[in-house]
Amino acid sequence: MGSVAIITDSASCLPPTLRERYAIETVPHHYQFGKCSYADNVSLSADEFYALLKASRRLPTTASPGPGTFLEAFRQAHRRGAQEILCIVTGSAFTSTYSVACQGAELAQQELPDARIRVMDSRSAAASLGFVALAAARAADSGGTLDDAVAAAQDLVPRVHMIGMLDTLDYLAKGGRVPRLAAWLSSMIQIKPLIGFYNGRVSQLGAVRTRRRALARLLDLMRPRLKPDKPLHVAVFHAGSLCEAEQLARQVEQEYQPVELYIAEFSQVMSIHSGPGLVGLAFYNEP
Repeated sequence: MGSVAIITDSASCLPPTLRERYAIETVPHHYQFGKCSYADNVSLSADEFYALLKASRRLPTTASPGPGTFLEAFRQAHRRGAQEILCIVTGSAFTSTYSVACQGAELAQQELPDARIRVMDSRSAAASLGFVALAAARAADSGGTLDDAVAAAQDLVPRVHMIGMLDTLDYLAKGGRVPRLAAWLSSMIQIKPLIGFYNGRVSQLGAVRTRRRALARLLDLMRPRLKPDKPLHVAVFHAGSLCEAEQLARQVEQEYQPVELYIAEFSQVMSIHSGPGLVGLAFYNEP
């Protein structure tokens, strides 16, 4: 680890290879089935998690990491030699993680007065957050300071897009986010809702019948958001749908030849609300 450490939360959907390459520390969210608590993408494999989720009549409860969890992450980064620490977390419009991370940073600053610690509200989530964290980590890996890492992350926030397909509205209905009647009608006619995420805002991008058409529609929605003459970075993310994610990644590779393309497993905590079967794209062009 260099003098600047990068910390994010588990909603960032970063593959282990990238986390290890750039020494990005990931603080897990938690969820609870009955009396059993699990760390996001740590305690259970994807197969184990989705089996539990599908069998459960009620959605498991979810929780952001506590201030003490972030405090320990700051401690560990400092022990490994980091004099500056940047923690980039899921947007405050979606979870309490940012405020909790700030509390942890205040505690850490009292304990580690020689360290510079900053917490950044990414205004992002999921694979978009992953790209923002990667931008900071790459700036630090190139010898940049804390200020350089912050600048790289902030520069990317308004440029990264995310679009996705939900397989069902059932899990949103269970969580009270859509009426159960809408979820029932959607399942009856095989409607696959399409959603977009850009610069802290979630939008509805329509709905398509059948998964095959919905996956093709994702590429249609991606095209007008691109700058064809600029290098492209893409993450294909999925919730228990690896084969379709791989197929979508091949299509992206063939059509756009991105300079970066990886496949990521969706966060289990977020999958509780989206349900299994989600497939999506996060992407941005270089300036």
